[in-house]
Amino acid sequence: MTFLFALLLAAVPAAGADLGPNQHLIPELKVNESIETIAISGELSLQPEWDGSVTTGIPFGSILVHTADEKTLVFDSDGNQLLSISDELSAKVPTPAGVEKPCTWVHQLPNDSRVYHHDNATFIFGKAGNLILTVINEHPPPVEDPITINITSPREGETVWIDVVPPRVAVVGEVHAPAGLHNVVVRSGIGEVSCGNRPEFACSVPVSAGENTITVVADTHGPLAEKTVNVTVRIGLPPPPAIAVSGRVTDTGGNPVPGALVRFESVFTLDEPLAAVTTDEDGRYQITAPGHRQTVTVEKEGYSTIREGFVFENPTNTLDLELEPSSRTVPGFGPALAVLSLLGVFLLIGRKRR
Repeated sequence: MTFLFALLLAAVPAAGADLGPNQHLIPELKVNESIETIAISGELSLQPEWDGSVTTGIPFGSILVHTADEKTLVFDSDGNQLLSISDELSAKVPTPAGVEKPCTWVHQLPNDSRVYHHDNATFIFGKAGNLILTVINEHPPPVEDPITINITSPREGETVWIDVVPPRVAVVGEVHAPAGLHNVVVRSGIGEVSCGNRPEFACSVPVSAGENTITVVADTHGPLAEKTVNVTVRIGLPPPPAIAVSGRVTDTGGNPVPGALVRFESVFTLDEPLAAVTTDEDGRYQITAPGHRQTVTVEKEGYSTIREGFVFENPTNTLDLELEPSSRTVPGFGPALAVLSLLGVFLLIGRKRR
């Protein structure tokens, strides 16, 4: 005798459903609630001449239903219920995989039997091609813990600056694989690298300048899983971070100075190193500039120009500035007029001496 270990899926098909390789019909199964549920001590075996005794087996053509409430119901080929067996109370037998299962799930079959699976049913045919056993499983399929891949770096849509050639990007993350992990591979359009078989991975993959799609493939002891991340690669040193500065420009008396030109000039050599704004009616300004080190200039007619260097430590900063009024001359009394006036004075003094 050989043994069939029926580990099936999904729910019981409707009565009369067209199943099996030879399109055999499962008859309507007539459940008899008056049949007592019993326990058995050994696996069920098919008997050509069944006398109704549980210990001697079940008849050829039987239909076994493993119910969701841990029972095994046995029907004859016409759908009449013969037995109700408790899976929980029946004996346990070891399987070839080393797992103990209720003996109701282990079925003795004749040699040279043929087994076919369809949905949640298994059909067993004898050597002559006749259907000798049908097994249906009402148990819901097991809920498997999914394989997950978490890429912590680089982030989706990130721009990566690389100052070495050929460029490579470090890919860091973690794989959760309940069935075990065989290998982690990281791929790009340029090549691929193996990161080993540890859940935490970190390896460097070759990339090209411009748009790149990086794929992490988890090769488990079951199915493969993968996750992608899109990055843009730029060659060279990254630009300085942008800073935001706001504040107020006042005079020495604390009065607002509207219309003052405020300029921020980065110490880095950039395509657009200069940012400039004009203060509003309350003397306030807001500006965004590249880099933490800036040379700040404030200009306003009638005031002395300010030009001073600052180091901004935070992404958002506050800087109030004070302008001093410039020295003013009497209207119409410029340098040229002053010289002429002095000459006039000397002429008058010379005439009086004569």
